[in-house]
Amino acid sequence: MTSVVTRTGKTMGGIRLMDYSASPRVPVLLDMVAALSRAREPSEVLVEFSKRWIGMNAPAGGYVSLSTRDLAPGEYRITRLLNEDNLNDISRDDTWTSPQKPPVHRGGLLGSIVEDGVPVVIQHMELRDDPVVGSALADYRSMMALPLFDDGKALNWSIQLKREPDAFTVTELEDTLLRSNLVGGTVRHVQTAKQLREAQATMRREVDKIAEIQKALLPQELPKIPGVSISTSYETFDQAGGDMYFFHELGTDRVTGAGDPDGWWGMFIADVSGHGPSAAVVMAMVESILASVPFSQQMNPGEILMYLNRHLSSKRIANAFVTAFIAGFDPSSGELKYARAGHPPPLLRRCCEVGQEMTIDSLDAVGGLPLGIRFEEKYDYAADRFNPGDTLALYTDGITEARSPDGRFFATDGVIQALRDCNGQAYCLVDTLKKQLLEHEAGQRPQDDQTLVALHRDL
Repeated sequence: MTSVVTRTGKTMGGIRLMDYSASPRVPVLLDMVAALSRAREPSEVLVEFSKRWIGMNAPAGGYVSLSTRDLAPGEYRITRLLNEDNLNDISRDDTWTSPQKPPVHRGGLLGSIVEDGVPVVIQHMELRDDPVVGSALADYRSMMALPLFDDGKALNWSIQLKREPDAFTVTELEDTLLRSNLVGGTVRHVQTAKQLREAQATMRREVDKIAEIQKALLPQELPKIPGVSISTSYETFDQAGGDMYFFHELGTDRVTGAGDPDGWWGMFIADVSGHGPSAAVVMAMVESILASVPFSQQMNPGEILMYLNRHLSSKRIANAFVTAFIAGFDPSSGELKYARAGHPPPLLRRCCEVGQEMTIDSLDAVGGLPLGIRFEEKYDYAADRFNPGDTLALYTDGITEARSPDGRFFATDGVIQALRDCNGQAYCLVDTLKKQLLEHEAGQRPQDDQTLVALHRDL
């Protein structure tokens, strides 16, 4: 009859299951491997392994761990030395976090062992006259020394000691050599995981700082353009994003506000290729270049895009480009002059009389390559009208390229539908589009930054 070892001693499918509940070692081993899987510090691995291993291998003996990392042949550091008096206090010295390394030793029995570089069992041992560890390990009569490998090199040693003169056998050495190196691998894995966590935490803090800077470049409050209500939505793929928008009263300095306003307002929306910290850095560059533009209604939108493009192209930012839409608007006449560099054309919902069909036009009369691709690129501008009752939607492609679970894009049709379903007010367009976008994504995480700027011309 086939026998299967288990804790219960029950039968399964006619097979008698052997009961291991009488063995004190199996529960300890189960507890040990569970504890090792939870370890987050290298010292925890040694502590959890040693506490349980010592408990299973009474009578207790001594333990020494050595390191030969970055040392000459025959040199070693004693990273831990324990005997019966402190064997249960295995965690008292943490060599991974100690600011000072243990001293370097040469000679003695341990020096000979690490210089030979092979596992060894020593019986009937005499250590009283050993120049390095004689006083601490004089009472031990047998030793098992095992190299612990890192990247194919014996850089650490695990040494067990017993008072009995013949406590260790070659068979035990074979088993323990494998076991100790597996534990050593666990230590390295935990140490690497700790370093990765620390590196990720550092990177996350830096990304958070970039995000704070990038968000500070956005308007802190929406402007009061005569006869125009504005509402915005800005959602980043990660903490830091590559979208931006701004409004500016032409004829005044963008930083100080000084100057004589000429009645026109500038509006700008842009999107850096990609997303995350690198996109945020490029967008900060765009912002700094824009801050140097002497905005006035005499400078047409196409000229401003050419100014931006030349400065960005000269920076030679590898694999990065910027789509942008810029417009000048005169609230007194409703005139709208605009230029576009590879950006999705804004949509203009025209006001209509009751009973008439609503029209939604795309501001796509002009266009050009995204900024930063070709230094010589020229950008024309076009003129339109933003009349009372009209609604203007400026957005980035993170909205139109948002996918549903089955892979469908939200597309320009999604923005058009939101314009049709809202009442035309800026806040209503933002609320409607965000709701419909969430329904479209159905729990899918957006793959890009999503920005919407809605403007409504009051009647």
